[in-house]
Order: sequence, then C-alpha cells, then structure tokens
Amino acid sequence: MIAVLLPTLSAGIPLSCQRDVVVVQDGVHDYGPLIDKPPIMRVLLINNVREAQLSVYGCYQITGSLTNIIDQGQGLQKAKISVTNGGITIGNKRYDTSELRIASRQDGDVELNNLRYRGEIRILQQGNNKFSVIEEIDLESFIAGVLGSEMPQTWNEDALRAQAVTARTYAMYKKKIRRDEIYHLEMIELAYRGMAGETPRLNKIIRETNGVVMIYNWNIFPAYFHSTCGGHTEDIHHVFGKDSIPPLTGVVCNYCNNSKHSSWSRDISKSDIEKKLREANICVSNISAVKVINPGAGNHGSRVEIASRSGNKEMNANDFRLLVGPNILLSTAFNSRSNGKCITFSGRGWGHGVGLCQYGAQAMAEKGSPWTAILKYYYPEIELVRIY
Repeated sequence: MIAVLLPTLSAGIPLSCQRDVVVVQDGVHDYGPLIDKPPIMRVLLINNVREAQLSVYGCYQITGSLTNIIDQGQGLQKAKISVTNGGITIGNKRYDTSELRIASRQDGDVELNNLRYRGEIRILQQGNNKFSVIEEIDLESFIAGVLGSEMPQTWNEDALRAQAVTARTYAMYKKKIRRDEIYHLEMIELAYRGMAGETPRLNKIIRETNGVVMIYNWNIFPAYFHSTCGGHTEDIHHVFGKDSIPPLTGVVCNYCNNSKHSSWSRDISKSDIEKKLREANICVSNISAVKVINPGAGNHGSRVEIASRSGNKEMNANDFRLLVGPNILLSTAFNSRSNGKCITFSGRGWGHGVGLCQYGAQAMAEKGSPWTAILKYYYPEIELVRIY
C-alpha cells in the first residue's frame, strides 16, 4: 500500500527510500520518512499592488531571477517597493529586472507591510506598474504562522494539534494540485500572518505533530475546516461542488453549542447587498428577498435565490456569502425576511460548514478526546501518516 502513497504525496518532492516496516504510535502510521524534509510552500502575500513597505533587520542578499547576487547589505530601513519603467525600485535603489528575491541570514529579519516573515521573499512585476510578492517557506514554518491565526492560542492543546494537522494536510493538498503554478496558497485560504501569531507553546505543539497529515484511500485531500458548524458539518459536494469522499461527507456535531456563533442574527442593508453583487457583475435592483435553496444536512444552502425588481437570480450560496462578507453573513445556514431597507438573516454557525468544526474540536478536547480521535471523528475513514 505504501507504494500507492508515494507518488500521490510526492508531487515533485524528493522522497527517501521505501521502508517496509510501519510503526503505529498514538494512532499515527510511521513508515520512516517518505519525504526527505518539509516541502517548500509558495505563498502569495501581496497581489497586484502599486506599493508596499519593506524592512530588513540583519544581513541580506538580493538576487535576480537567475539567482545572481545583485545587491547585499546589513539592514534596510523601511523602504517603499514600487515598479517603474520595467524595473523594481526599493527605497532609493532601482533594479532593472522583472523579479527580485530577498533573503535574510536569520529567520524573521524580513518585514513586509509591518509583518515579519521567515522565508525568502520574491517580488514579481505585473502589468501597469504593479507587482506581487510571494514567500517561499518550508511547510513547518508556514504552519507555525497559521496555527495562532486560525485558532485561539489559549485553546486546549489537543484542539490545536488537530488544527495543525488539518492545516498541514490542506497545504500539502494545495501544493500537489498547484505544483506547477507560481504559488500554492493565498493568505486568504489559510489565515497566515507570518511570525505574528507564533508563541513557544504553539511551536511546541507543531513540533509534536511534525510531518503528520491525513490521507484517505492513500490520497491527500482538501482538509477544509471552519469555526462553527451549528450542529452538522456539510458534504463537500453540496457546498463546493467537488466529488464527495467519506472524510468530507459531513457528521453530526453536538459539540459546538457553546460557540457564540452557534446562532446569530444580522440586519444587512439591501443597498449594501446590491452594491456588492453589482461589483461582481451580478445586476439586481430593489431586492425583496433572499432565500436558501437546497439546504444540506447542516442546513447550509448550496444555492440562494435573490428576488428583486429585475427578476429572480440564483447563485452559489457560498459565493453569495463571500461577496456580502464572510464576517457579516456568517454562514449560509440561514432563514431571512425583508425588514424595510434591510434583510434580517437568522442563522447558525460561522463558515462554510465543511470538515473540522473548530469549536467542536475544542469541546471534544476539553472532554478528554485526543487530537487523533478529534480528526477521525470529523474526517471519517482517514489515516494519519507521518511523511517526514
């Protein structure tokens, strides 16, 4: 079976020799290292902007796209990055190249827009005097920057361990499917703020799960997660239209009732909804109602119907939520009614509802469930494997 796993996980990552002996410890399969070291992730930090602020607090090197050293120094005061006339300018220096790489001698010495990062920073020219910034960072350092942003740092250690493995699995899946693209992940996909959320406690928790991922049928899969499901997690096909697999078909969750997002109500201006839809080229005027269509097991809608003077329109429910604002319309598990100039949404849960329920994981951990049991509850039929 291990021979099936190797090409599935590799995705261009160097693998060590195959081992025949498997060690199972605390529910985790360990075949010896399947990958020599943590893979490098390419994370899109800034996309298509005209300027950003860069600082470096120690020795650094700047290389071009051909890895030739074109500059180096000891510290860099806060400097503006911009693109003009086909070159990249940092502070008062201009570099006639389409790409720059900035690496510091010590982790965390590079700061971009007031956030410090461990990895190497790549600045790439785009059109119209704009640029994007990508960080290249090893997966474990990346997870260290994710964990404290995705889950409260003071939560139970087993809930945090479960979150670390979930984020690592999701990141590995993205690296697999985007291996030939310029980046693997956007910051919006996993809450990532460089070193801002790191603490010694969280780093210890990450080390304890070092290299562990979830697999189903010896395949890495998109390990979605969310804040609060509201009573039942959802099928991935229902929410995202992707093929259903047992770990992502949804389970009953009686653990997230203590979440402040378990039930909620919001009044959202009809004009605000219309404005945000128009910005996405969905033209509606004088909205009279918003209705969930085809609710799933957790009552999250797969689609919504928007009734307006310009007629009825249907769209993907999760897309609608993201357009309105995911921190405004907390989920698509809602009922709604017209309330003058507003629509009153009354719903349950926060997030898309697929995969791990974070508040549920915390409640399970507080009741004594280890992180392995939490993951196997929310993702049925998975195996836990240490790959490096």
